[in-house]
Amino acid sequence: MKPRVDIFIFADALGWQIASRRGFADDLLPVRNRCETLLGYSSTCDPTILTGALPVDHGHFSFFIKSPGPSPFANLRPLGILPEIVAGHHRVRNKVSKALARKLGYTGYFQLYSVPFSKLPYLDYSEKKDIYEPGGIRGGQTTIFEHWQASRKPWVRSDWRKSDPENIAQARWEIDQGQAELIYLFTARLDAVMHRYGVDHPEVDAAFDEFHRHLRDLADLASRRYRDVRIHLFSDHGMADVHTCSDLLPRWNKLGLKYGRDYIAVWDSTMARFWFHDEKSRATATAWLAEQKDGEILTDERLRGYGCLFPDRTYGELFYLLPSGSLFVPSFLNQRKVTAMHGYAPEHPDSAAAWLSNTETAPVRALTDIFPVMKSAAQA
Repeated sequence: MKPRVDIFIFADALGWQIASRRGFADDLLPVRNRCETLLGYSSTCDPTILTGALPVDHGHFSFFIKSPGPSPFANLRPLGILPEIVAGHHRVRNKVSKALARKLGYTGYFQLYSVPFSKLPYLDYSEKKDIYEPGGIRGGQTTIFEHWQASRKPWVRSDWRKSDPENIAQARWEIDQGQAELIYLFTARLDAVMHRYGVDHPEVDAAFDEFHRHLRDLADLASRRYRDVRIHLFSDHGMADVHTCSDLLPRWNKLGLKYGRDYIAVWDSTMARFWFHDEKSRATATAWLAEQKDGEILTDERLRGYGCLFPDRTYGELFYLLPSGSLFVPSFLNQRKVTAMHGYAPEHPDSAAAWLSNTETAPVRALTDIFPVMKSAAQA
């Protein structure tokens, strides 16, 4: 019997509000903290969890950015003539995304979502490398797994490309072998189910119940293979039901500014990011956006406070953010309403992530605090 195992379980979108209201796994994981998240999406948060660095340092924020030179998607320009009913179909998008990833040699998470083919030739993609592998972080930071490797302790990690049942089965097998001392289990089903059904729905209840059963099963099995079992469950952000759909993009398109000539923009689900080619276009856009009631322009001061003010403006010169519960419909990430979403102001209660554990550790109050706990486990 091994002396100790630390099992770190990532649960995408398990927000503090949701976990607290449900009392989720409070019998198994009594150490429970609200964990402050970051502005943006998993593409912002996950690199911070893996490195302990803020976005401005690790270099990751949102997926699509203005291309600083020739776009890797330049050859897609002819597809811009396709009818939207064809070009926007998820099966078409998935096939093109997979083909492009292979052609371009991208190893990270890659999905075209609903970015118009006519706009792609102006854009680039930020997560070209697998952030879970050495060299995958844009800022050059080493990930927790490189520290685990250096510790010489036996460790295992899930494959983020695989389904929850596959990853949970792998974790169970590793625990049953009783050799690994550090385990990182990646799960994403709660995020997918809440996006589809909302935060409170019978299907979501069932998903939480099933996840709890898996946690209990893993804990029971580990207790028979290790003398000291430490389980740490955490997320990257929360989730909020969508109650308002913003048609800001179609209204914006009537402003008279031309994409590619006057500006470049990326319309994420809850946030629009702009780059301008001249001061006149910038002034026109800023004045118009300031008058719209859908959301708000984020000041540089707020972006700096969020750790997202990139000096080279890689991810945008102007940011427009919707309030919690609102969604751009359409956007570059979704053409229709999604039942629940994340990616709102980090300080909103629905945005907060969760840290749940059966063991007292160094305080975990923000995403940047998770990395030190995982590193400490390798040094124990």
